[in-house]
Amino acid sequence: MSAPLETLAPKRASQASVPETYRAHPLLDPHLPRNNPAIARLWIDAWRRLSEDDRTYLAILRAYTKTPGGTQPAAATFSQYFHDADAYVLDLLRLVPNSLAKHLAPLPETRGLSSLRDLLRATFEGRDPRARYEAQRKLYLAKLLFDIDHCRSIRDGLRHRDYFESILQQTIWRGALDGGETEICAVLSNDGGGQKFAIGVPPTPQARCWKFRVRHLEASPGEPAVDVYHYRARYKREADPAIDARTDEGLLRIAENPRWPGLGRRSGSILSKMIRRGIHDPRQVQDVLGAMFIVGNRRQAYALEKRLMYALGGPLRWRDRVDTLSSPRDRHLLDTQSSSGFLVLKEIVDVLMEDPSSSSPYLFSVEIQVFPLEAYLRTLYDAHFASHTAYKKRQFLNELLPLLFPPEIFGGDGVPFA
Repeated sequence: MSAPLETLAPKRASQASVPETYRAHPLLDPHLPRNNPAIARLWIDAWRRLSEDDRTYLAILRAYTKTPGGTQPAAATFSQYFHDADAYVLDLLRLVPNSLAKHLAPLPETRGLSSLRDLLRATFEGRDPRARYEAQRKLYLAKLLFDIDHCRSIRDGLRHRDYFESILQQTIWRGALDGGETEICAVLSNDGGGQKFAIGVPPTPQARCWKFRVRHLEASPGEPAVDVYHYRARYKREADPAIDARTDEGLLRIAENPRWPGLGRRSGSILSKMIRRGIHDPRQVQDVLGAMFIVGNRRQAYALEKRLMYALGGPLRWRDRVDTLSSPRDRHLLDTQSSSGFLVLKEIVDVLMEDPSSSSPYLFSVEIQVFPLEAYLRTLYDAHFASHTAYKKRQFLNELLPLLFPPEIFGGDGVPFA
């Protein structure tokens, strides 16, 4: 669809040769007419109908955005998502050098479009392949952002998080002892061409230090005591701009810089995962909610896992376990951009919750991550090979940008994304 209508290829490409992401998100494919001519023909037919008949255009727009009793005009309901799509693309370009960002920035003519009909017209009748592709991409990004905003599991995320935390209060944290405040200092240095990470060093100008108020979980039969240095439940639509801030309980909140300032507390992170992983339905995003626990050591990590398992319904509720603390063979289960030094115990738990609109309860998912203290502190150093910030940047530069800015449209095979 980034090609004029008359260039629609007569033969369909082998599906094995089409990237998985483009199979899930065909409107991001710069070669959609060749790779999936059946879908392309449906869009061509829709464009002809919508361009010739105002009543059909308005009827489709109303049907797409209609809610029972809704009063907001359909065009206004959808147009905000075209602006959000622009904001999302511009946020991504903050990750690349200024010269490349200027080259890849959406064309003024594309940014000026904020209606379904105008974007369809630009997709099929734009002046060149880039203008046509940018309109096609903007149309689809807006569609995904709309879907995310109207996905029940995502809209209820804060309510789910509150309920999850209430379970922890009644189980894991009940009876937890105040382990007092402790300061942990660490130093990252180069040693003979490699990196050396030392934890528990004295506080010096070269060290980076954190203060924690520890929650101490007493030992149980056959299991050791657990010191929880840090706990955080996060909702994927939030971005917390605070760094190392204190909570009301005196605990250290180790927060990340917001990655999506243009979208604020909206859907940029979820949208990125859907594109990178080839997820076409936001209901299939399993880590909208996450819970992170930082404990003293590896043995404590496994002990906390057992406590969480029984507090949250037993082993039948748990799935997709990944353990790189002691099982190197699990590393292939992590994202391909994960560092070889990323040590974590993580899995998904399905939590049963009452539905206020139904007599039947339903399940929602939480991604649990448990880190030994030393393994987690490594991820906070941008220069360390296990850095979380560097990991996220690799994801965006190596996986996301080439999909949204295909080199054949934006500059040939030599576009230096990374």
